[in-house]
Amino acid sequence: MRFASLRQTPPFDRLLLLVSRWTPECDRVLVVESGARSAADKFLNSLYSEERPDRVDVLTCHGSAPVSFDAGKGRVYMTQQATGGPARSQLFRELAEARYSSVCLLCTGDPIMTKWKWMVACRIPAKVLIVNENADSFWLDRGHLTSVRRLIRERMGLHRITPPRILSQLVLFPFTLVALLAFALIMHTGRKLRTL
Repeated sequence: MRFASLRQTPPFDRLLLLVSRWTPECDRVLVVESGARSAADKFLNSLYSEERPDRVDVLTCHGSAPVSFDAGKGRVYMTQQATGGPARSQLFRELAEARYSSVCLLCTGDPIMTKWKWMVACRIPAKVLIVNENADSFWLDRGHLTSVRRLIRERMGLHRITPPRILSQLVLFPFTLVALLAFALIMHTGRKLRTL
């Protein structure tokens, strides 16, 4: 009984979705579009053909809906219409009341709508599906921690850091620091000599 009441209480409802490996039916979906439009079109096409959802809404920063969006099955929300705190709060309330089963965040590597994506993920009580630029996806939960780590490493550029590279940077750091300090000393000394 207590566990059932926690499912309805923020922030526990969202935390339980992160911990649980449960996969919802994708019948009511919110797609947060950001980045290249081709990724959103590709994902929407596969969503409509494979999952056959009842409703798909799109939150976008573009001025129009994606080409593959079916207007008969959903609505488009545009971030440009929610400027200012009260308008954003109203939009988040409206999205939370829509009772989505899943929120699909397009994480394409473009730094567009990053704050919007994670605010939607935090404020809407639905399971989060991460979608990359190839329209590949995985659920944001403990069962997919390896995929989450891999995505974070790629987006932060950490996948290119190898032990030999770290070692070479550690060896070269003192020489680089000395060269920069010598350059600064020469420049400041020259400036002082010219003012005399």
